[in-house]
Amino acid sequence: MSRKKTVFPAHGRNARRRHRRRTKRYLVVCGGEVTERLYFERLALRNNVTIDVQSKKRSPSQLAQYAVALKQVDDRENDRPDRYSAIFVVVDVDDFHDHGDAQRICRQNSIQLVISNPCFEVWLIDHVRPCPDSYDTTSYVEDYAAELKVVTGQRNKYIDFSYIDGHLRDAIENAKRHNTDTRLLARRQLAPNHEVKYAPWTDMVDVVNSIIRPTDRA
Repeated sequence: MSRKKTVFPAHGRNARRRHRRRTKRYLVVCGGEVTERLYFERLALRNNVTIDVQSKKRSPSQLAQYAVALKQVDDRENDRPDRYSAIFVVVDVDDFHDHGDAQRICRQNSIQLVISNPCFEVWLIDHVRPCPDSYDTTSYVEDYAAELKVVTGQRNKYIDFSYIDGHLRDAIENAKRHNTDTRLLARRQLAPNHEVKYAPWTDMVDVVNSIIRPTDRA
C-alpha cells in the first residue's frame, strides 16, 4: 500500500492568495466632498464593485498629484493582482484652469482624468434628461439639477437617488446628446480660459464603461 503524501498547510502570503477571492478595486480622487462621494458610494453598492473615494478641496492638478501619491502607496503595499484596477481623478471646471496640467500628470501615471463641465451635476441631470446645451455655467446647471429634484438638502449637495437609481443607461445615452464631436475637440485640447467651448460635458460615461459591464448597469 502506497504511503500518503504529507501535505503541509500553506503559510503567509501564499496562503492568502489561495483562499482569498480577489475583487477588482477602483480609486476615485475628487474635489467634491459630498455630492461626488455619495454618487460613487451608491454606484459601488448597486453594481457590486469596490470603489475607494478620497475627496479633497484642491485644484485639478493638485488632485492629480494626490492620486499619484496614493497610487505609489498602493503599488508599494499590494501585489499586482490586488492593486487598483483603475484610478480616476474626478474634477469640475468651475473656476479652475489647470486641467491641462492635470491631464499631463494623469497620463504620465496611467490615471484617468474625468472632467465634468461646468460641474458634476451635468451627469446627475443626464439620469433624468440630457443636460441642455445652453447650460454652460455652474449656477445654471446646479439650479436646473435642483429644479429636477436630483439634488436636495443643504446647499443642494445631497442626491435624491429615487431619481437616479435604475437610470444609468439613460444617463449614458443622454450624455451622448451634449458630448458632441465639436466639444470633444475642445475637451482634448483643454485650453486654459476656453473651457466654455466644451460645456456642458461629462467624462463619467468613460468611468461607467471602464468598471461596469453593460449587462450589470443599474
